[in-house]
Amino acid sequence: MAIPKPTACMTVEDLEVGMSAEKKYSIDYQDVVKFSEISGDWNPAHHDEQYAANSFFQERVAHGMFSTAQFSGLFGMNMPGLGTLWLKQSVEFLRPAFLGREYRAVVTVTAIDRETNTVTLSTECFNEQGEKIVTGEGVVKPIPAKVKAKMNTRTP
Repeated sequence: MAIPKPTACMTVEDLEVGMSAEKKYSIDYQDVVKFSEISGDWNPAHHDEQYAANSFFQERVAHGMFSTAQFSGLFGMNMPGLGTLWLKQSVEFLRPAFLGREYRAVVTVTAIDRETNTVTLSTECFNEQGEKIVTGEGVVKPIPAKVKAKMNTRTP
């Protein structure tokens, strides 16, 4: 498998409040199994259809952190992109993510601190109906301009 390359390499100077990036994703049962292997969370609400049918949501739900993990891809690959460090994240799970459905993760720049080279972004996920299922705020440190210059990196 070829490892995908970031589509961007932005510094704080390249970013503006209001800029956003998004990606669509879906979650199937194999994703749930992989996440359970990584996290150790084998809760039957994620795996057992019969258990889930009698639970609050009446069907299996994905791990909430699967949706939150989409922000990592957006930060590291799209905005700011190459060289970004994810420093902090708050998260609130508003609705469940069910298997076999389409979702959309969106990050939007809300503040830029050029002195500390940090960027604050709203982080949200939406279901097919456009309802917000996850909301939060992330803080990232984009690649410093002097590091980008030394790398002689072209913005992809």
